[in-house]
Amino acid sequence: MTMNFEQFREKLRMYGADVRCWPKDISSSALKALDSSPEIQKLVEDEKRFEGVLKARKYEEPSRDLAGRIIAAAFPKKKKAQRNFGVFFSDVLSEFSLSRRAFAAVSVSLIFTLIIGFTIGYSNPSEYAPTEQYETHLEDFLNYEGDVL
Repeated sequence: MTMNFEQFREKLRMYGADVRCWPKDISSSALKALDSSPEIQKLVEDEKRFEGVLKARKYEEPSRDLAGRIIAAAFPKKKKAQRNFGVFFSDVLSEFSLSRRAFAAVSVSLIFTLIIGFTIGYSNPSEYAPTEQYETHLEDFLNYEGDVL
């Protein structure tokens, strides 16, 4: 009984490129198929090349922290707590390595500047115009035949 291409390829994947090492009951028919078909010969050459690449590859030891990385990846990551503006502001200022006294001085000066800004803004109101003066009538807007931009 001779093998066809598909049967040979299946056995080649199971037993490897050396047909002489295959089980005795199929090796004789495999050798006949190998001698008679150039496609099967090319398939065996490709498989030998592939096995050579696999044999040439060196075994790499896993890194020492591999187990720790796998365990760390298995646990869900904790969400960062939402921070308010005060904590953010203190973190930013702590990046500048300010002493507690300097931090207090900067905070007081910023608060004082904010208070002065509100005071000036409310003591000198801008020109207040009633809402009616700024109303735009849709019909007037659509029918306007003035200057074209």
